[in-house]
Amino acid sequence: MFELILESIRVSFESIRNNKLRSFLTTLGIIIGVMTVIIVVSIIAGLQAKVQEVFSSIGSDVIYVQRHAWVSMGPDDWRKNMRNYVDFDDYRIVKEMMNSAEEVGISITRMFSLKYRNERLDAIQTQGISENDFKINNIAVDMGIAFSADDIKYKRNVCVIGKDIQKNIFKNENPIGKTLTIDGRKYLVQGITEEKGSVFGQSMDEVVYIPYTVMVKYYGEETRRLSIEVRSTTPEETIEELRWIMRLSHSLKPNEEDNFFINTSDALMTQWQSLTTAIFLIMIAIGSLSLVVGGIGIMNIMLVSVSERTREIGIRKSIGAKNREILLQFLFESITISLTGGIIGILAGFSIAFIISKFSNLPFAIPMWSVLLGFLFSVSAGLFFGILPARKAASLDPVECLRYE
Repeated sequence: MFELILESIRVSFESIRNNKLRSFLTTLGIIIGVMTVIIVVSIIAGLQAKVQEVFSSIGSDVIYVQRHAWVSMGPDDWRKNMRNYVDFDDYRIVKEMMNSAEEVGISITRMFSLKYRNERLDAIQTQGISENDFKINNIAVDMGIAFSADDIKYKRNVCVIGKDIQKNIFKNENPIGKTLTIDGRKYLVQGITEEKGSVFGQSMDEVVYIPYTVMVKYYGEETRRLSIEVRSTTPEETIEELRWIMRLSHSLKPNEEDNFFINTSDALMTQWQSLTTAIFLIMIAIGSLSLVVGGIGIMNIMLVSVSERTREIGIRKSIGAKNREILLQFLFESITISLTGGIIGILAGFSIAFIISKFSNLPFAIPMWSVLLGFLFSVSAGLFFGILPARKAASLDPVECLRYE
């Protein structure tokens, strides 16, 4: 049996070698289908790794109370956003009443222009934060120092800048101790954060941090971009306590809906995984369609091959070849053609995915199961679509075959 399989494979490769162009065109659908699967899986795996990296830098134990939801819960969310609010009274009450949280901080986001000597940057994200917000959101200071409690208490005009601000506005200078103008007001630069990189082309280092009390001093407590941030080792318990405190702060009755949102990175990650799963299934369906088209091409060319080699089949049967041997020969030829296309598709998918990762700054990631899936798809296509031609070849009458011209 083993010798029979080896002989069938040898004959299959001989047939492919004699019809190189025809074999390549036959496998084109298989190549495209497998290549599509490999590329899509690689891109999604790279995106997953990048998003996971961003979320891990924030921490799954951080909870945000905000006006807007990160994850849409339904078609009426926009109506809820029109009436939702989170204000400084909420922050004070949460900070005073929270029992299950390790840290409670605040963040206010606005967009301001920056100026240093002749250099200027417009529409830069500026966050007014509490002194413990660096710890809550894992914001590490690379040079200089972060805010102190006194900076917050005495509303000092100090700031900590991201790496991109240092590169783009201070150029080759050391910004520590320099004066940066933010929205027309002067601030002393006392720290630079560690580089975080970018997510989907959006830099995470083009940001300036100032004490939230300074933001309030100049712009008042009226803001729509306020976020209460809570770090806890017991997130579920903390979320329930937060909801109770916020409902109490907003004087909501038992039958009234929440008019605020509690956001977590876990919820966002779950939403992201649902989205990428849907995209993956759609692309798998497209890839499968290409495989079906490729499989039909293989079946068609194998039927042509049976017709071309009818006399050969008759000669082999007349000298003792059994139907099983003929069937295996053509079946292995079909599988070999399909598998060759699958291997080419895997290699092409690897190459294109690598190039995409280089240009998109995404991690290059191809799970081993995707390679096995590519092999399985190609072998299955060859087996399924090769059965009919192989059975037709095996069922031919040797006498009629020898008469065939």
